[in-house]
Amino acid sequence: MGILEQIKSDRARKKKKEPFRSTLFDRISGLVKEYRLEESFVEKCESPEGFLTERKAEVARVRKKQPFRIPLFSLAEQKEYELTLAIIDKMNNPYLEFAQSPEEIGLSRLLFDLNPALGKEKLERCHFETLLLYEQAKITVRELNYSREKGLEKESLEEERTTQESLQTRLKQLQNFMAEVEESQER
Repeated sequence: MGILEQIKSDRARKKKKEPFRSTLFDRISGLVKEYRLEESFVEKCESPEGFLTERKAEVARVRKKQPFRIPLFSLAEQKEYELTLAIIDKMNNPYLEFAQSPEEIGLSRLLFDLNPALGKEKLERCHFETLLLYEQAKITVRELNYSREKGLEKESLEEERTTQESLQTRLKQLQNFMAEVEESQER
């Protein structure tokens, strides 16, 4: 390949168009507009546990993401602009760019704190509440397995058997939930 062909090849490669990607600001601003969020939302984000609808993984359902079309460009009024910046500043975590609802905005920091290494595919497919409960279930299963192996000291044999049975039941429920989440991620 001559120098002329190499220069043409390099120029052609540099000219390849890359798909337009909306920014984090566009996403959050779009959510602010779509859900008509107000300043009180930022205060609500201070205690993100309020965004959890079901606290126990044993009875939780696997939630799918609700589709949200991100606007290409954000045209925000002054209040919306300031609220968008306040939300981004308050929540400040990488999972925020995958949020599809105000609920997910609120849960994003909790989820990031619990597991900062979740993959892009999981964050795009599963609702943050489901992922948060999944991560909590993994921790609980480890703790329950440890408790079961350690063998809690009980005063009576009957009490120990009841405790073991309840541990087994809870472990089974958590494992079923975790399997359901993993199955939904594979689809």
